[in-house]
Amino acid sequence: MEVKQCEFCRMLYQSPGNRLCNDCLIKVDEDFIKIREYLYEHDGAGIEEVSEATGVSRKIIMFLLKEERLLVSSDSMGGGGILICEACKKPINTGRICESCKKEVISALQDSIRDVKSPIQRPESADEYPNKNKGVAKLQLKGKGRF
Repeated sequence: MEVKQCEFCRMLYQSPGNRLCNDCLIKVDEDFIKIREYLYEHDGAGIEEVSEATGVSRKIIMFLLKEERLLVSSDSMGGGGILICEACKKPINTGRICESCKKEVISALQDSIRDVKSPIQRPESADEYPNKNKGVAKLQLKGKGRF
């Protein structure tokens, strides 16, 4: 496991991949539940209203939006334009990059995986091996004994 610094509390912790320590991860999950319940009852509430009503900081709300656990619609959470695609700078409703940039990344990854998985061309005969018989130890048996 790798030692990391928590994005929220700045404490060091060991993690296989989380960006938050266990304590902050639990708190963010609890805050998410508060936000979700508030939004069920107050559809269309803006970030400031949600923050004041639930006691959840704007920073945690933005974190949840970027983690795709919350979604900004045109009439909820204060409207569009809150999040910007980190690749092309277009306004987005959730996450860090827009759908078209995601498709480009996925396509590039699939192409590189396809290149790695392409079959290796093996020589058909021993004569085609570049280092034929070089560095090969030959074993010679002496005597007429059995094994």
